[in-house]
Parts: sequence; C-alpha cells; structure tokens
Amino acid sequence: MDLAASLAELQAEASCPVCLDPLRDPVTLDCGHNCCGSCLHQRWQGLQDVLPCPVCQHHCPSRDAHKNSQLCALTDLLRQLPPARNKRKRQEEEALCGQHHQALALFCEEDLELLCAQCEASSPHQGHLLTPLEQAAAQHREKLKSSLEPLRKQVEDAERGLATQVSKMHELREKVEAGKSELYSEFAHFKRFLQRDHVSLDSEVLREMSGISERVTASRNQMSDYGATLKSLLREISTQCVQTDLGLLRGLRSSHLQWSKYAHLEAPAAYSYKLEEVVCSLPPHYISLQNVIHKFQVDLTLDPETAHHNLIISQDRKSAIFTHERVAPNDVAHPRAFTSHEAVLSAQGFEAGRHFWQVDIRGAGVWSLGVCKESFPRDALAPSPSNGCWQFQRSTGTNIDPYTLCIRVGVFLDYELGEISFYNLNNRSHLCTLTDTFTDRLMPYFSVGASPLSFSMTLVTDES
Repeated sequence: MDLAASLAELQAEASCPVCLDPLRDPVTLDCGHNCCGSCLHQRWQGLQDVLPCPVCQHHCPSRDAHKNSQLCALTDLLRQLPPARNKRKRQEEEALCGQHHQALALFCEEDLELLCAQCEASSPHQGHLLTPLEQAAAQHREKLKSSLEPLRKQVEDAERGLATQVSKMHELREKVEAGKSELYSEFAHFKRFLQRDHVSLDSEVLREMSGISERVTASRNQMSDYGATLKSLLREISTQCVQTDLGLLRGLRSSHLQWSKYAHLEAPAAYSYKLEEVVCSLPPHYISLQNVIHKFQVDLTLDPETAHHNLIISQDRKSAIFTHERVAPNDVAHPRAFTSHEAVLSAQGFEAGRHFWQVDIRGAGVWSLGVCKESFPRDALAPSPSNGCWQFQRSTGTNIDPYTLCIRVGVFLDYELGEISFYNLNNRSHLCTLTDTFTDRLMPYFSVGASPLSFSMTLVTDES
C-alpha cells in the first residue's frame, strides 16, 4: 500500500461514523467506538433510558461518554495533512442507483425508496413527494424519536401488567397454600371428631351390652330355678306312683301339700331385648353446610324495641350499627330494650325445630351471636346460660381496614338436640357448638361492642 492510500485510510479511520467528517472533540463509548461529541449529543437528543452506540447499537449506561484527548490531538494533526478523499465521498460513490448508476440523493416518501436524480423523472415515482437525503433522514429520525415515548409508556404498562400478574400468581399461591392448610386442619379436626365419636360409641355399646348381659343372666337363672323345681316335683310324683296302695295313701297328704305349693307356679317370662341402632352423628358442617343453609335458613328481622340506645336499626330492620351518640336521646327507653350492653333481639323466636341464619359483621371490635330466652333480663351485665343466654363471642382485629373487613357467620339452632353451632362462612369452618337443654322460647341474639370506628351487623339470606 503506497503512502497516499495509507494516509487516506488513516483519515478515514479518524472520521466520525455519524457525520463522516474528521472527528471533533471525539468521545469514546463503552463499546470502544468513537464519534464527535456534538454528533453523539444530537443522536441522543430526546432519548432517556435507551442510549445506543451509533455504530453497533450497544446500550450505553449513561450520557457521560469519556472524551478521548489522545484521539483529539491525533485528529488535529491529521487536519494539517493534505486532504484525501474522505469516507463520505467514498460512501456516496458506493451508494449509487442500481438502475442509473448515479448517486442516491432523494427519498420517496410514498414508496420509502432511495432515488437518484434520474429516478425522479421516471414514471413509478411521478407525483410522489421526494425529499433530499439528509432532510429525509433528519425527519424520519425525529419521527422515530417521537415514537420512543409512547413505546416507553407501553413498556412501562407491560412491566406493570407483568408485575400485577406475578403478584396475582403469588396471591393465588398463598390462597392455595392457605386453603390446603385449612383443608388439612379440617381433616385433622374431622379425624379427632371421629375418634371421639368412636370412643363414645364404643362406650355406649359396651354399656348397653353390659346391661343386656345382666338382664339375660338373671332371666336365665330364673328359668333354671323354675326347671329345677319342676324336675323335683316330677321325681316326687314318679316315686309316689310306684308305691304300694298303702304307701301311696299314707303319703298322699304330704304329696297333696307339695302339689298345692306348686299348683300356681308360673313360668318366668323369657327376657327379650332389642339393640338400639347406633349411628355416627356427624354435625351439619360435615354432612353438607350448603344443604343445611338451603333447608333450614330463616329470614329474620331485628326488633327495634329491644335495641340498646347506642344501636341504629336500619329501616328494613336488617342492620344494627353502633354509634357513640344515643339514638333519640329525648325518648324514653322501651322497657324491652337492652340497657347494660349494645345488643338487640330478633323479632322472630323459636320453640322447636332447626333454624339457620347468617350475619355479616363489618368493622373492628368485639361481637357476640347466639340465642337467649324471651325472659332474658335486659340489664344483665354478663350474658350466660345461667341467666338464659347462649352466645359465641369473638373480636375482629383493628390492624385491618375496618371499612372493608367483613366476616360472615352462620348460626344453626337444633332446638330438640339442644345444640347451637357457629360457622365461619368465609372459609366454611366450624367455630363452636354450645349444648344445653332448651325448654323456653328462644330469640336470636346480636351484640356489637363499643368501637372507635364503624361497626355493624347485617342479616343476610343469600346462599353464596
């Protein structure tokens, strides 16, 4: 290679890949390529997080490109040398129209094709908008840059959507794990219930068998004594029959007395027994809570005359809301109203049968559900079975938003069986069962304790 060619190659290597002119204030990117600082600033104008190298499109982490002082001095020296055919001219010579072999200087905006001056007059592009090469490149570069922001927003939306899906997946996984834990807990509870029921049934069967065995043994002994007596009499009569006439008549008086003794002897009745059918009595929770709801659900309403003065009863008599201010403070409290604690009774009561009702409890605080006698004292400070109230009490936490927290509780009363059971209908779990002997009319009982926030109970009848 001669000196002129080497010099031309050296000047070409010291040219900017953007403007194709000798480098000015050159900067070096992370990928190793160099370009003019002003050209790089122009290319990156309007870009934010994606900063590509103009040569290899490598993504640069920041706009702080390093200024190459040594390369700057070298390009200054090259400018003092005689000018050689630069890279732009060589590229322009190489970028020729394939049909007319002329330089490509125009761009057809309709066909998006590079054209030479002769192509402008050809029929395929007549009447089309033709733009000079540099102007077209600048316009389309700006259009591409203007599309970056909408694309960036779409990428952000996609990332947010992906994050939401990932979050939902985690939430679903947590719900599945929680459901598995609840199911395992239910199985364990069911197993313990069956074990207790098995022990109880065994004891009951053994107790019944022991009683039957004693009575059968006593009956057997009576039958054995009766048979022994008859055999003894049979032997005496047989002996009398084979005696002489004189011996028969001499012992006739004694035999007659013996016969009269057993004349009215009755055979003991044979003991008959019937085993009671023993079955495993599963609670409604294990049979089918949904069937219980469908079959025994009742539509209750609240009785405002029994409501404490800090409870607001809705117009449809389905909801009781706690308030710190006395309702109708100038009115005289009804004699049937609760005075010791915030409670209210249902307008309906039960003296027999099975009944199921549902209550939505919304808010944070202490609440109670159950039944009480119609004669339950309204000023009782501690409701309990001793004064005629069977209740289940629980509190909802205050660390959860009280305006969105809601638990649905189901109450199942079996009057004849003497049971009142409580269920968390959010997860279909059994909470508690109270047992007693009911003889009076029972009224569904509702109580919401004092709370600094919103706290309410609502009767519902849907089967969801």
